[in-house]
Amino acid sequence: MSGREGRIEKWVKIYSQVPSENKEIFLKHFDEIKNYIEEKLKVKVEIDNSSSLIIIEPLDNNTSPADMIKTRDIIQALSIGFVKEEALRLLDEENVLITVDIKSKVGDSNNHIKRVLGRIIGEDGRAKKTIEEITGTSIHIGNNVIGIIGDYNRATIAQYGIELLIDGKMHSTVYKRLESMMRDIKRQDLTNLWEKKF
Repeated sequence: MSGREGRIEKWVKIYSQVPSENKEIFLKHFDEIKNYIEEKLKVKVEIDNSSSLIIIEPLDNNTSPADMIKTRDIIQALSIGFVKEEALRLLDEENVLITVDIKSKVGDSNNHIKRVLGRIIGEDGRAKKTIEEITGTSIHIGNNVIGIIGDYNRATIAQYGIELLIDGKMHSTVYKRLESMMRDIKRQDLTNLWEKKF
C-alpha cells in the first residue's frame, strides 16, 4: 500500500470523530484492527479522549496521502456500523467508501427519515439485500447515514439506486435500472479484459 505514489510530510494529520452512538461497539472493532491498519498503511492512529477525535498521522515521510485517506475511510466505515471484516475491504485499492447522508436529502423530520430508511431496507431487509446482490457491494444503514463499500463503479451504481428509492421510485423500477447499469459495467469489464489480452 505505501508503495503508492506521493509522499506526505510527517506533520500532516487527518482527523475523524468517534461516533456518539454505538460508541462501545465502534471502540471494540477499532481496537481489534488498530495495530493491523497502522502496520499495513504505515500510519499512527490515536484517540484523544478529551475531544473524541481520532488523529491519523503518517508513520514517516514514506507514508502516502492515499494510505492516510484509506485509514480515515476504514474508521468512518466502522463508525457507520460496518463490521471490521467489511471495513477492511477498503484496504483493496479498488474499493471505496461512499456515504449517503439521509438528513441532507430529506430533512430533519424523524418520521420522514424512518419512512425513507424503511424503503431502503425493505421488508425483512430485502431491498437492501437486492441492491447489494445486483451491484456486488456491501451496504450498511446507520443512524441517518448509509455507507456503501465496493469498487467505484459498483458503489456509485448502488448509491444511485438508494437515491432513486429516497426520491420515491418504485422498487421494481430501481432494480431494473440497476441491472441495466450493471450489464453495461460487465460489458465494459469484458472489453477491458479483451484489450489487455491482445
